Amino acid sequence: MVWAMSQVIDTLPVPIVVAPMAGGPTTVALVKAAAAAGCISALAWGTIQAREAAEHLRSINGAYGINLFYPQRRLSGAEMAAARAIAEEAGREPGRGLAAVDYTFGWQEKFELALGSTARMVWSMFGCFSPMEIEKLHSAGKEAWVTVTNEAEACEAHARGADVLCVQGPEAGGHRGTWDFTAEPDPRPLPALVGAVHEAVPSATLVAAGGLRSAEDVDGALGWPGVRAVSCGSAFLLTGEAGTSDANRSLIAEGGTTVSTRALSGRYARGMETAYTRAHPDMPPIYPHLSTILAERRAAGEREVSYCLVGINPHLIRGGSAAEVVAQLSGSGH
Repeated sequence: MVWAMSQVIDTLPVPIVVAPMAGGPTTVALVKAAAAAGCISALAWGTIQAREAAEHLRSINGAYGINLFYPQRRLSGAEMAAARAIAEEAGREPGRGLAAVDYTFGWQEKFELALGSTARMVWSMFGCFSPMEIEKLHSAGKEAWVTVTNEAEACEAHARGADVLCVQGPEAGGHRGTWDFTAEPDPRPLPALVGAVHEAVPSATLVAAGGLRSAEDVDGALGWPGVRAVSCGSAFLLTGEAGTSDANRSLIAEGGTTVSTRALSGRYARGMETAYTRAHPDMPPIYPHLSTILAERRAAGEREVSYCLVGINPHLIRGGSAAEVVAQLSGSGH
């Protein structure tokens, strides 16, 4: 068997990837801190504009990656009708908040920026690079990483030439990286999902992601077949370097229950349960319009519609510095 290799992972002193968290939590400071602690992280470019991405590149140094949201298709007529109904239910004027959006997430411009950067890897979420895009990344000296959530995605990404597959389980905070945003995500827990992906693509280099909170969790995951590193995101939400809002820091510190639902953003994501998520268990796939529909209420601080993306067991998430969390996860600290 020929094993796929990842120079990025092979050269990590600590086999931990600080997961990119779009929307604010991942800052340049957090990415730098990860590198200083012997790990690697990725600039979270999913939802930002290209001009802000370019600013990141002017202030970053050391080892880092870049995470991009892969373009999704436009909503169908029926899906847009569902979005309008949700908007009206929320008290918005018909059509308000449903203005044209860029379903590509500015992919092309940001991909070109990533190609010209000093990033060691570029990481795709919500879909997979084309073979030509992977060739461009390799020509630029970068690895292509892809988030997968089932065997079919893993096989396709591996066939296209992806260097690393990040296997994301249902325990993970933030958006589930399903390539089809209308699909019901695979419910198998992370150990079973990793095992299934390894069996389907035995030569692939895997990163395990989802709900890892302790050195025991990390050590256990590193013993799973094919896993060369683990990805931890929520564990860093309360660190000093993270850009997590004060409101969300308070929600996380309170503990509480997390839920995987479309009612947070219109695409499956795991976050803190709210009155709104309980009232809308069957939210249709209307991402990214729901965030705009609820923006004013969220900006006003209404906890009933709060948007706090976090993985399972939020009560286990600690504060401190990123270096302290890395030490705790790697077993070198207490």
